[in-house]
Amino acid sequence: MDSSIERELESCKSAAEEGYASAKAKYDDIRATLNDAAQKLLQAEREQNEVKRIQNTELITRQKDELRRLTDEVKKIGDGLQSLRESTKIFSIVVYGRTEAGKSTLMEILTHGNGQSIGKGKQRTTLDVRDYFWNGLKITDVPGVCAFDGAVDETKALAAAKAADLILFLIRSDGVQPDEAEKLAQLRNLGKPVLGVINVQKSFPESYDELDVEDLQEALAKTKDINDIVQQFKEFAALHNQDWRDIKFVATHLLSAYLTQDKDPTVFNLSRFAEVEDFILEKVRRDGRFLRIKTFADAVAVPMSNLILKIYEQSARSLLESKIWFEKTQELGKWSENFSKRAKERMETLYTQSLEKIDAAIYNFSEKHYEDDRAGEHWQKKFKSLKLDEDYQKLLNELAGECERKRRELSDELTQKLSKMSIGDAKAKVSLDSTIPWTKVGGGILSGVGGFILARGASFVFPPLGIALTVIGILGAVFGESTEETIKKNKKKIRDAITEPSHAALKEMHGELKKVFNEKIWKEGVCDFWDLLAKYQFMTARLGKSQYELAAKLFGKFTDLNFKLLREAAIYKSAGAAQVSYIPRIPGERMLILAARSNLDTKKISELLGEKILVVKPEKNFYETVKNILGVEFQIKSYRLALDTEEKKAECAFAFFPKSKVDATNFKLAQQIAGRPIVMR
Repeated sequence: MDSSIERELESCKSAAEEGYASAKAKYDDIRATLNDAAQKLLQAEREQNEVKRIQNTELITRQKDELRRLTDEVKKIGDGLQSLRESTKIFSIVVYGRTEAGKSTLMEILTHGNGQSIGKGKQRTTLDVRDYFWNGLKITDVPGVCAFDGAVDETKALAAAKAADLILFLIRSDGVQPDEAEKLAQLRNLGKPVLGVINVQKSFPESYDELDVEDLQEALAKTKDINDIVQQFKEFAALHNQDWRDIKFVATHLLSAYLTQDKDPTVFNLSRFAEVEDFILEKVRRDGRFLRIKTFADAVAVPMSNLILKIYEQSARSLLESKIWFEKTQELGKWSENFSKRAKERMETLYTQSLEKIDAAIYNFSEKHYEDDRAGEHWQKKFKSLKLDEDYQKLLNELAGECERKRRELSDELTQKLSKMSIGDAKAKVSLDSTIPWTKVGGGILSGVGGFILARGASFVFPPLGIALTVIGILGAVFGESTEETIKKNKKKIRDAITEPSHAALKEMHGELKKVFNEKIWKEGVCDFWDLLAKYQFMTARLGKSQYELAAKLFGKFTDLNFKLLREAAIYKSAGAAQVSYIPRIPGERMLILAARSNLDTKKISELLGEKILVVKPEKNFYETVKNILGVEFQIKSYRLALDTEEKKAECAFAFFPKSKVDATNFKLAQQIAGRPIVMR
């Protein structure tokens, strides 16, 4: 083994422990942050349980499920760190490429194998992950990617790549495909540094004796053609919002290298495989120690960057949901004002009409029953025949039905809007399945008011009037009154006798109507329903705020990791320093350094990290910084967390709404530092 490689690998061992310790410390901080969020959620659940009318709500359940999933994802990070520590005691390189690219041939050359692992034709040769050792390095051959029915192979390959310090990505010179580029984009999203190898394709006989040396020289001498293929491949990076200009490729003819490695040094040298070996070893000598630190840092940073964006997306969803609840609360409020006014007018109109109906009936009754000694009994039947109780019950049912229809209309609209709610582009659509317990408020309005007036109307009893009328008749005869005068007085006496209790009965019936309307329809049907909508509005707003506050806290841990990685890179490359405030980062793609002062050599750091590095001076106004990163203007919208009549005192959650389309990379970077969800719709 080369002594310089040996020394570097020893340094890599200590760097791995250093990288693990740093990553583990941040992982522990992240777990503590999630535990704190769990405690706050328990408090929110206790608060919800105090609201007895809200049954089967999914809000807290959904948040608990999301936090549980997040905790599980973070636990996987910890498990991965420990596994990484145990499995990568030495520097690890994974050879990646599509089926038939020549991976197994490359491994046979490095290990001086007998060729049994080299594929024939279009068969998938490597079906499992296999480790080899070369110059003190662990070289891992993984199943080929981009093969038909090779999904399982690709899963194995990607899992192995996650634990690697360096990726050797192999392509062929006879054409590259978009699906190959997609796999490289996945690796870059893992934050993995990549070295490229292009396997020059030229038909050669498999017998060493039949090799045409001139053909081999000619094929490898066509550097322009080879460079064009590499450039064509790198152009696929734009499809994945990445930049692969930093990836270096070296050309070789793997088959000739394999056939001649132990037979003809001259032809072996012509194959340029020695350049591949030097290519790998030089990268390890130069950057091995740092790459070991980066492997552990990115084992936490890569999944955390994705989780942070996901939590912000959940926060945006919650706030948009709150807005939908708010709109329906407002709609119900406006409708209820008109409904209350119309209901009162209809109740008073019915009272007036009923009073007129009673008075007319009393007059007609007195005209016929002025000498009836059972007039009270007969009036009782007459009063009931007026069916005032049914009129009142009908009105009550109509008002209850109108309220019920409005509630169902609002509930249907809410369910529809919530189910269609989306965030971001079509691929990022988020659908909600909300079960809203509208009809459970008050047990249903119509069933709650049925029979109230009918029951009261049947209980009215009038006093017997017959004796009084008989006495009047006798007195009239004694004192010589005329029959006409006696009849007139008797009629008036009857009217006076039955008017007061009849009016009293109507007033009691009317009072019962207003009581049932106020207690059942207005309070339970309207006010309690409005209260339910408002509580959901405030709960979803509070949920959104708690989510983006959690995301902001996790970003603090994430930026600490990025800061350590940047500092290590700057020291390692003697690339200067910076007074850094934030470091939003998309691993494998871009690092944005917000620094008041900086003399960083971003080119050196970019080559080392395999990411585009940008240094930006933050604005005094934080929102201006966010706007500059987004590249577009945005609106800030507020969402109330509780009912407060004074606008200035209302506590609110907030979200940013860009006024025009935003570049996907700029969005991810800006979202990390915004501290509020940026809603792309």
